[in-house]
Amino acid sequence: MKAESDGQDEMAGGVAAEGGVGGGEGSTSSEATINAAERYMKEVMETFEDQGEKLVMFREIMNDFRTERTDIAGVVGRVKELFKGHNNLIEGFSFFLPKGYEITVDKHQPPPETLDFIRLVKERDERLYRGFMDVIFRYQREHMDVIKLCREVGALFSEDYPDLFVKFIRFLPPT
Repeated sequence: MKAESDGQDEMAGGVAAEGGVGGGEGSTSSEATINAAERYMKEVMETFEDQGEKLVMFREIMNDFRTERTDIAGVVGRVKELFKGHNNLIEGFSFFLPKGYEITVDKHQPPPETLDFIRLVKERDERLYRGFMDVIFRYQREHMDVIKLCREVGALFSEDYPDLFVKFIRFLPPT
């Protein structure tokens, strides 16, 4: 089976092998390697600082991996599930994999929160949903700027669904 993003051979669980650019550095003891591992761990800690159970689960995954209680595909599957919606953390875990392995993610799949929001719009009002999706597709197709996107979505949501507009704003990139 081929990886969608770069054509590498992919094993179960989204692990690319042989020729992948993944990790491997985790097996050396250079200062740069230690610093990179510390940066990754800091990013995990900051991302889930208010979700202690995820941090505990991550420590368990790392311990199982270190002690070889779980194979690479099993570890990758657990990491992908634990960090779902955080592709930077999923891809960053490749650093800890043996040389020749890399975790791949489907970059075209929106985060679960985005899909939940779109479903919510559709459940509220089918006509609103169609208008919203038209604006989103136009934004992508015409490379509309974020301010214009915000105005158009605001005009759709403002009168009857101001709560949806507030939720929508959370998805916008910083301007």
